[in-house]
Order: sequence, then C-alpha cells, then structure tokens
Amino acid sequence: MKKLLMPALIAVIIIQLLTPICMIANKYHILRTGEEFMFRVSPVDPYDAFRGRFVALNARQNVRGAGRYGVIDVDPDGFAFISRITDERPAFGAYVKSGSRSWFTLPIDRYYMEDRLAPRAELRAWRREPREEAYVTVRVRNGELIISGLFIDGIAIEDILRNE
Repeated sequence: MKKLLMPALIAVIIIQLLTPICMIANKYHILRTGEEFMFRVSPVDPYDAFRGRFVALNARQNVRGAGRYGVIDVDPDGFAFISRITDERPAFGAYVKSGSRSWFTLPIDRYYMEDRLAPRAELRAWRREPREEAYVTVRVRNGELIISGLFIDGIAIEDILRNE
C-alpha cells in the first residue's frame, strides 16, 4: 500500500501542474495562430473584488437566438459581426462558441488590464468624441475567442492612457 501512495501522489502533483500550463499554452496558441477580427464595443468599468479591475465590454450585436455557435462575417468597414446562429458546428469559415449553453451570447464581456489604468480607461472611453470608434481585436480559432486588445479610434487604450 505504501509503495503505491508515493507514485499516486507524484501523479496527482504532475496533473495539477500540467492542467494550468496546458490551459495557458492553449490561450497563447490561439493568440498566435487565430484569425483576427474587430468587434465594435461600448466599454464600462466595473470593479470585482475577486477578479480585480477590468473594463466590462458590451459587444454591439443585434443577433439573438438559441444556438451554440455564431458564424462570424465582416462588414464593408472591416468590423466583424455574427451573421447567423446555429446549433451545428459550422463546417467552414470563422465561428465562435457561445458563452451560454442554451442562448447565444458573444463571449466578449471583459478586457483585463493594469489595475491603475482601468478606472482611467473607463473615463477615457466615456468622454471619447462621438466620431471615435471603440472596438476590440480578437483572435478566433476552432470556435474559441481571445480578446487581444481594446482600441479607441485605432489606438490601443493602454497607449492612450500612458500618453495622457
């Protein structure tokens, strides 16, 4: 019995170490190899004691409905949108899995950034000129979506705040 205890303990430790490493590696793989899209958003800044500061995002999408997958299309201005929702995994083209199992929700809801910059980012986003466009760039691969940047009028929010 004692001979099995040590190998079992080592196996559990290895599994516990490999799980987050594999999850992080998957996210970086999506960031490096995923197809890039821009989605229009309306940013707001909440604070969550458990998750820290982040800029909450409201993706401006008109498509609603039941379904697990949203097919991504691009408008003439170069911004992405969900053109249709389906329960079947699309055979070709870019698509994203829903954030919900029963109702399609675009999984663009928060952008994490440095704690000291997040409150200023919200203020800058709300006092932007009406002609300035707020959008996020995302990387999509095999239905998974990772937000890679938040931009206001083509400039990364971090660069805007550092130069103010």
